[in-house]
Amino acid sequence: MENTPNGRAATPQSRPWVDRAERHALHIPLRYRIRGEQEWSLGETVNLSESGVLFSSESLLEIDTKLEITFQTSGTPLLSSSTRLAQVVRRVLSNWPETRPAFAARFHS
Repeated sequence: MENTPNGRAATPQSRPWVDRAERHALHIPLRYRIRGEQEWSLGETVNLSESGVLFSSESLLEIDTKLEITFQTSGTPLLSSSTRLAQVVRRVLSNWPETRPAFAARFHS
């Protein structure tokens, strides 16, 4: 649990408001790879914003993993701008029947 500046535990009502980018529910295929690796893995977006993407995958990724993400389904990315650099900032392990983990990745420049 987070603490407030006065040392007390933060409650949902006492947490400061954080501006978040608007998320858009979008289920499209994507490919990603860990930076520096050659092989691409498949995933599917859950939602997308200008600051990042929530996606599901068969693989298990660690927090802080640096990724390259493209929304093309096959082949070499058409343009260098079609690949986004991102970092895994959160992971969600689902319960049955949805067994694929989901990952929140923040885009980098």
